[in-house]
Amino acid sequence: MAHGTAAVGRREVPLSSVRQYFDIAADRLRLHPEMRWLLSVPFREMTVELPLRRDDTRLQLFRGFRVQHNGVRGPLIGPVRFQSGLELNTLRAAAESMTWRCALANVPFGGAAGGVACDSAKLSPGEFEHLVRRYGVRMKEMLGIYHDVCMPGPSAAPQTMLWIAEECSTQTDSLVPVLGKPVQNGGLASDRLIGRATAKLITQVAENAGLSIERLRVAVSSLDGSAFHTAVALDELGCVVVAVSESGSGLHCSTGIDMQALADHVAMTGSFTGFEGAAETVDIHALDCDVLVLGASEGTLNHSAATDVQAKLVVETSELVITPDVDHYLASRGVLVIPDLIGSAAWVLAANAEWSNAVQRLSPAEDKMEHEIETALVRIYEQVCERARRDQIGLRTAAYSQAIERVARCERLRVA
Repeated sequence: MAHGTAAVGRREVPLSSVRQYFDIAADRLRLHPEMRWLLSVPFREMTVELPLRRDDTRLQLFRGFRVQHNGVRGPLIGPVRFQSGLELNTLRAAAESMTWRCALANVPFGGAAGGVACDSAKLSPGEFEHLVRRYGVRMKEMLGIYHDVCMPGPSAAPQTMLWIAEECSTQTDSLVPVLGKPVQNGGLASDRLIGRATAKLITQVAENAGLSIERLRVAVSSLDGSAFHTAVALDELGCVVVAVSESGSGLHCSTGIDMQALADHVAMTGSFTGFEGAAETVDIHALDCDVLVLGASEGTLNHSAATDVQAKLVVETSELVITPDVDHYLASRGVLVIPDLIGSAAWVLAANAEWSNAVQRLSPAEDKMEHEIETALVRIYEQVCERARRDQIGLRTAAYSQAIERVARCERLRVA
């Protein structure tokens, strides 16, 4: 019997990163040692074995996880991912990061994260579906619309979330604890909402930094489909998009991508494939650009990669992409970094909107929702900037400080 969790060595960077950021903010807040301990450990963890009968009749075991970090401010919410070599330490960091993201965005959720250690590219479509459904069955007891809600992570498309939802549903009219389902099944066009909100944030930050929006050179990456929508919105605002990179595909053109032509191509084909300049991967770190929008796996922008960064502004749109030493290095070079707690806040704002709609059984207009998410995201940024100016600290420490204060306040009320 083969086991599906291939070893890739110890992956402590995500957990050590979030711990360093937390400790810096906690020191400034003079957080009581007991509260520091309480906020540093997950509430619950679950590991399950997932047997899968492969198409060639082999039985293979895969390992699945769910980490619930802190639910004092409301139901837990967090991504489910399907990645080779996935380990608990990575998910502990992601769950804790989600707690701080939700608190900073001031939405009533705590952080969770889960997934399966597997290489989905090496599974047939049928095998992957069976594995996803088995994960949904195993995690069913941990999930609930008012307890713990799954949202999409890497390799989790809307169809993937629908499979989990179907396995979690016990009644036809039950509220399933799953977000990111296809639009026709009650989900939102999240990639579009998140992408356009991120573009609004970028232009606001650029203006505050004294950068002209007209002809601003931007390179955009993400682990999902939001990079395309961010690029389209930036192009509409007058920026020059020199690169777009999403999971499994990308484009680069030093003179600027024709976003209208790309949008037409994507509308017809559903992907970048076949468009002039398309490639499987685009290394955007070293590109000649003013703004680098970085949505990537944890620890991707390490010191060796950071030395090639030419951008004046880096926006971190997924958790813990930038390691702590790189954060200091970029600051020493005068590069402005918008940390992940701000840059990825659109995700939790969109998740809150979808969750609220599901609970209330509403279908509000998308343009109204887009405006609300954009407004909330810019407000989060402005609040953190004000905190940073007041306390004379960096944006990342200000963001963590604000988030930790909110969670600690609720914990004090609960344990008093």
